[in-house]
Amino acid sequence: MKIFTIANVKGGVAKSTSAAHLSMSLARRGRTLAVDHDPQADLSDAFFPDEPPEFFDEANVFTVIRSETTLKESIRTKHGVDILTSAMELEDFQFHVSKNLSLLTKLREVLRKSDYDFIVIDTPGSGSAEMLSAFLAADSVIIPANPSKWAVRTIKKVFRKINEAVNFPGSTLASVSILPTIWGKSGRSEIIYEQLQQVPKLLEFLQTDGPGFEQVPIPVILPPIPQSTSIRDRTEFGEPLKEGTEGWLAYDLIADFITEHATVAK
Repeated sequence: MKIFTIANVKGGVAKSTSAAHLSMSLARRGRTLAVDHDPQADLSDAFFPDEPPEFFDEANVFTVIRSETTLKESIRTKHGVDILTSAMELEDFQFHVSKNLSLLTKLREVLRKSDYDFIVIDTPGSGSAEMLSAFLAADSVIIPANPSKWAVRTIKKVFRKINEAVNFPGSTLASVSILPTIWGKSGRSEIIYEQLQQVPKLLEFLQTDGPGFEQVPIPVILPPIPQSTSIRDRTEFGEPLKEGTEGWLAYDLIADFITEHATVAK
């Protein structure tokens, strides 16, 4: 089993889009579960765009964490992927964690008892308790980054949260990668891409400069996901990418790389 958490504290970097299409790519390689650990439920909408909010109410990631439903009875399936959907009530996760800290590791406990080959967890665009919970469940973190001037700064914020998770008892988080997303061919994209290539060296510097980054695995920079109206439109309408298209090939390449190279703690 390999568990990948998709995370960035910045919105608009295609976290849910990447979680959805990467899950579908991984499902062609083994039994795959996609977990929506974000109260905005964008990953759930990517698979079930036409379902009303009530569709997600009775069994979802929050009911599983609170032991109100089992994982097995909460699963829905679409496009060859098992999905554990989100619900608006997940907005209360931070409050419940403040009353019961064990809820932070409950997702890890549930997922580790399952028999999936691959699990992909989507997270909110903030350094929330949901993100920490997802990091505590993960073997590997994938940080999507779009060609924004804030890209490197937001990655540093994710590193701090990763460092917090790695220092938690029982953490299996052993590898980190950065996934350039919505990547065009502009001069700006080239400049930001060069900056991303320097992030591993930046992290090494941060690890010698003070606390807060010392346990973060040195990241790998993945091949970019292209800016594509097809990816955007098919995600919005809940459709898989067409086989052989640029987007399909890009996520397929990422799936190959992470399944072959992601480090999993023993």
